[in-house]
Amino acid sequence: MFLKNFFLICSIFPIIQFTLMAVIDFEKQVLPIFQDRCMECHKAPFEQNGRVKKPKAGLRLDGASHIVAGSEDGPVVVVDHPSQSSLYQRVILPSNDDDIMPPKGDPLSFSEQELIRKWIAQGVDFGRWVGATGGVRQLGVTGPAVHELPKYLLFYDRLANGLTPLEPSRLTDFQLNSSLIVRSIGKQNPLIEVRVVTDGGKINDQVILRLSGLGNHLTHLDLRNSSITNESLSTISSFKNLSKLNIRATGVEDDGIARLIKMPNLKSLNLSETKVSSKSLKSLLLLSSLEELSIWNCQIPESEIADYKKAKPLVKVNF
Repeated sequence: MFLKNFFLICSIFPIIQFTLMAVIDFEKQVLPIFQDRCMECHKAPFEQNGRVKKPKAGLRLDGASHIVAGSEDGPVVVVDHPSQSSLYQRVILPSNDDDIMPPKGDPLSFSEQELIRKWIAQGVDFGRWVGATGGVRQLGVTGPAVHELPKYLLFYDRLANGLTPLEPSRLTDFQLNSSLIVRSIGKQNPLIEVRVVTDGGKINDQVILRLSGLGNHLTHLDLRNSSITNESLSTISSFKNLSKLNIRATGVEDDGIARLIKMPNLKSLNLSETKVSSKSLKSLLLLSSLEELSIWNCQIPESEIADYKKAKPLVKVNF
């Protein structure tokens, strides 16, 4: 039995180690794709044969700020959402589609497409790469151009201030004993995300209580379809750096939601398919940090939702 368990653990460990370390490195994995297949048409203006050639559609991929700025039609990447990011959607079009990118040569390979998808899904993290800053809006009236970090990166940098990275072995141990996926949100950032992938029924209040030891580093928590109750929300409410919480299709109720109202950085909350009522909406009026609320298939009258939206016009409500 000992040998059987030993070999089982040995066979699982490389997978877990890969999961923990599988954060996409933009400069090493995504940038080479852009350089090889995209930048010929999407870089700074240059002169050729006496004519100035500008980047197609106004899109430049040679600098972090330019990528975030997008094209003449608007943003091309939506943080965490490849399905809403035209940069990714254009490269996965059928090869005979007029809008496929790149327009010349073979389509990107599946592995190249996946690198771009995962990079966007993991938060559009550029690591230490800045790239070209020429043409980027300047800060102030005089002085050299300054590279502006996107607001979402500045937000996570602020949350991470003063934190040191957790030991990988500690994350591995937790993952082995919890059935949760644990990983860093980006290179050089000590913040982590924890999420249910399969067997959500095994994730209960006792498992969440054990998360307390990782609490200060936790910024994304996805517990959809798990067995948690209001008791877990008492634990979660102490995670001061938590910015995204998904408790869709769980056993949480109104009294538990009221425990979240003092969380200082909670921006996104998914309560879809739970038993919460309009009572929770009244509690959430006091959650000043909230920017997005999902309440699909909840027993909340549309009139109550309309009242909440009127009181909180800056909160995006999905229902």
